[in-house]
Amino acid sequence: MGELEFRKALFQAIHARASLKPYLGDPLRVFDGVPRGATLPYATLEAVTTQLLTGHLEEGSRLTGSVGIYSRHADRAQTQEILQIFNELLEAGVTPAGYESAGLTMTETSCRRLSDGRTWYGRIRFSVLLQKTA
Repeated sequence: MGELEFRKALFQAIHARASLKPYLGDPLRVFDGVPRGATLPYATLEAVTTQLLTGHLEEGSRLTGSVGIYSRHADRAQTQEILQIFNELLEAGVTPAGYESAGLTMTETSCRRLSDGRTWYGRIRFSVLLQKTA
């Protein structure tokens, strides 16, 4: 369905973004499942789902997902700066090998303080159409 391939391509694109290093460290604190005790700020690939367009794998699918950003900066500025970099990365396009992608849509970008009163949480939700190349 392309979900695994898309996740790999997304992580490669993220790790190629040098502009994230001042925020997320080197190596980047970008996770697919956050380890216990992870240092803030960090980014995590959250839920990713795949919906077949016609019921046949070869005819394409819509992949939806989200990236979450967690920070303990004094204000939301750091989280918004990281979100902007992720927006640019997604707008540039993420296409896994063996697939064509089209119709990338960012359906939500949000930033709020969590109930602990110290942590900022930002999220980008996106969807993309994927179809296997011949």
